[in-house]
Amino acid sequence: MRSILLCLAVATAAASCGDPKGPIVTGDGTITVDLATRHQQIVGWEATAQAGQTELETFPAFQSEVLDRTANQLGINRVRLEIRSGAENDQDYFALWRSGSISRDAFRETWYAPVNDNADPNSINSGGFHFTELDDDVNTIVEPLRQRLQARGERLYVNLCFVDFHSEAGITATDPDEYAELMVATFQHLQSQYGWVPDAVEIILEPDNSSWNGTRIGESLVATNARLAAAGFNPDFIAPSTTNMTNAIEYFDDLAAVPGAVDALTELSYHRYSGVSTSSLQTIASRAATHGLNTSMLEHIGSGYESLHQDLKVGMASAWSQFTIAWDDQIDDGGKYYVVNVSNPTEPEVRMALQTRMLRQYMFYVRAGAQRVGATSGDSQLDPLAFVNPDGKLVVVVKAAVGRQFDVGGIPVGSYGINYTTFSEFDVELPEFNLVAGESMSVTMPETGVVTIYQK
Repeated sequence: MRSILLCLAVATAAASCGDPKGPIVTGDGTITVDLATRHQQIVGWEATAQAGQTELETFPAFQSEVLDRTANQLGINRVRLEIRSGAENDQDYFALWRSGSISRDAFRETWYAPVNDNADPNSINSGGFHFTELDDDVNTIVEPLRQRLQARGERLYVNLCFVDFHSEAGITATDPDEYAELMVATFQHLQSQYGWVPDAVEIILEPDNSSWNGTRIGESLVATNARLAAAGFNPDFIAPSTTNMTNAIEYFDDLAAVPGAVDALTELSYHRYSGVSTSSLQTIASRAATHGLNTSMLEHIGSGYESLHQDLKVGMASAWSQFTIAWDDQIDDGGKYYVVNVSNPTEPEVRMALQTRMLRQYMFYVRAGAQRVGATSGDSQLDPLAFVNPDGKLVVVVKAAVGRQFDVGGIPVGSYGINYTTFSEFDVELPEFNLVAGESMSVTMPETGVVTIYQK
């Protein structure tokens, strides 16, 4: 018999996260859920809008399958849509590259080499901005994902992320008004072309890999907030998104010294490439709580379920991303949720990446708008996180360091699904358990892995 130990004590839920279905039937157990304790609300599970659409000739053959699985198998509901600083230019270099007029190397040289549209940041010269690369990402990734989320009765959260990896500061890095002009031009283009605008602006990707600093971020944030609001747009704002987790604290503090910046900010973001420590994660969560902000971990090639669990529990993350949607399968390095074998161009094989298998135990079951609530464990080998989804149904995700057998108690009467993934088994669905008054649930987790208990 396979089972996992799970004991839940459920208190009365407040209206903001719905009421778990059915009355409480038993008391505390090995794992105890406290619905009166509220933590963060989940905004979304993010992926960068990259699946090889401009690099892999086989992309049209696997596009539909990989996007179906991204939305419906994994549960991604937030996307990073990138806009490079070089989009402001007198030449459309992306179009020139796609037509074969210039090489990829020549195109790459223009990515972060903007040319000012004119000398007045308050007057947009539409001929000085080129959105063909942005549109390609929208047409091949973002729009199809939006449609798939809509079919699920959900919506895709679009995060417009500015990218400017250049050692020399360009016009958008040195002049906040020029930066704001680019954002307004981009919003207006997306609204005109597609009928929607981004939900958020991520001010700069990995500023500690460029000439940006916290003060520049704060100044650009304030200018862009004002300019977009004047144009009728009121997105969320995300920063500082440093590669180094600890750097995010210093960058945020410098940003916060700019008058009006924190008031405009929504999400304090960081990456996990270096400077990772529990202390830094706690400090980020503390800074965010002090200023009424969400937190988010928005990129780390190689991060898996243990990082996600820590970011949710210690960092209080409301959003989380490993990196891209998909790429070829030459290296499964934890930088894409799906890997694609393209050796047969007419029938490419899409596979879920190894790290993704356990990430799914969180992402698929915990949906946007879910409220994280209290959860404690009497067994140090079991680490639970509990959520109430917007429909009021309870989800408990348990990171099990070893195989265990436990009793399950404290949960409402009703029907439950139990699904687990280990290093040797994926997406194992145990028989549905219909809990009635006077009964208890017993399950066994066979080995190290993640188990999800979800109310139906």
